[in-house]
Amino acid sequence: MDWPQICALASAGIYRVWTNPSGREIQEPVAELKRLHLRIGDLLAKIELPEYVYSQKGRSYVDNARQHLGHTPLFKTDIQKFYPSTTRKMVFAMFRDDFECAEDVASVLADLCCYEQKHLPTGSSISGRIAFLASKRMFNAIATLAKGKGCKLSVYVDDITVSGQGATRTLMSEVRGIIRQHGFKTREAKSKSFPASSAKPVTGVVISGNELALPNLRHRKIWDAKKAVRAAQGADRKAAARKLQGRIEEAKQILGPLQRYPLACPQILEIEAGLLEADAGKFASNDEVNAVFAKYGA
Repeated sequence: MDWPQICALASAGIYRVWTNPSGREIQEPVAELKRLHLRIGDLLAKIELPEYVYSQKGRSYVDNARQHLGHTPLFKTDIQKFYPSTTRKMVFAMFRDDFECAEDVASVLADLCCYEQKHLPTGSSISGRIAFLASKRMFNAIATLAKGKGCKLSVYVDDITVSGQGATRTLMSEVRGIIRQHGFKTREAKSKSFPASSAKPVTGVVISGNELALPNLRHRKIWDAKKAVRAAQGADRKAAARKLQGRIEEAKQILGPLQRYPLACPQILEIEAGLLEADAGKFASNDEVNAVFAKYGA
């Protein structure tokens, strides 16, 4: 693709737009624009990010929560509508000032990366990295403030978590003030502080002292998946079992070794053994599957 074609593509802005179940509009680049986003993403991935960023390759939401283990106070906040609030002007400034691109090049790159030349799209693979890089000064200012109070900071996309003896409501207000100074808003309902002794929900994981635990919603999903396996028949049972296996694997990422899992460990082992047999074409009878669940009171 030559430069005139790229410029034309930037003007066209090819996106598939839909609303997800939570009511959020998703703007996903398609065709050649999607391929260009992937290429830009590959190049941006070569930029080393600060240690406090956990929304990057090789790390997960579980790693983000794990940084805050311990019996210390914690607060969290998030940036409201982070991608739609990251404007084309901010993206242009990033390419021109931080990456030292010529103005015409920075302008085309900003158009390529932004939905309708307005803001970062909510459904592109590059939005997370660009949103951080375009606001890196803001995040670094928060990191400096947290470090000065002897606290740990972690950032996972738009979620900001701070823990330590200095993680007070006053410090949380200062962090939210920095975010406002950079043109963003934080959500009052998601800006919460927790005392040292309480359970602390962080990026989909519950911190309980020096251990991680599953939130109630994940317990509910596992229980629902178990019931679905029990109720399914024939080929539907294998699909339901796969979903249950996915829920179990997700729980193990959070909890670690099987012996720490809140369901009976032998039950998990029997279910997983059954899944392996199903992969080999050996399906248990309905009575055999029901017996496993009955054995453990499911």
